[in-house]
Amino acid sequence: AVACSVGVANGTEALHLLLRALGIGPGDEVITVSFTFIATIEAIIHVGARPVVVDIEPDTFCIEPTKVAEKVTPRTKAIVPVHLYGHPADMDALNAIAKEHDLLVFEDAAQAHGALYKRRRVGSLSDGGTFSFYPSKNLAAYGEGGMITTDDEALADELRALRIHGS
Repeated sequence: AVACSVGVANGTEALHLLLRALGIGPGDEVITVSFTFIATIEAIIHVGARPVVVDIEPDTFCIEPTKVAEKVTPRTKAIVPVHLYGHPADMDALNAIAKEHDLLVFEDAAQAHGALYKRRRVGSLSDGGTFSFYPSKNLAAYGEGGMITTDDEALADELRALRIHGS
């Protein structure tokens, strides 16, 4: 269950700050999907990590878990599934891969507001979730906006500090 939501300027900042708060940086690899908006990959690069992209499942357009398992290396630190067009990624399979390899998982839910995965909302199925409220999204702000969700209060406190440059 999500205990904390941290508002940020936009979805790109949500992705960037969550990676940063989770300690992802230079030398690390982050596995994500090839079929996504550039911000997912951009955020990984922005913290100095290397994006490792995998293909999608043809029926949901979401990340293919078997492809994720094939790409895990000793440098892999996280998996970033993207819930696309309201379709949640296969979070049970992804969380099992993460548990097996001691990896973090966080969800890019920028295009799946309110979507359910086995009766649970996206953004609450991993170490953290990110949302965008850009005007083109299915849940939009009057301008830009973003949010990070987590059940980890210490992580939420770190995110709150990072969003205001540590002050």
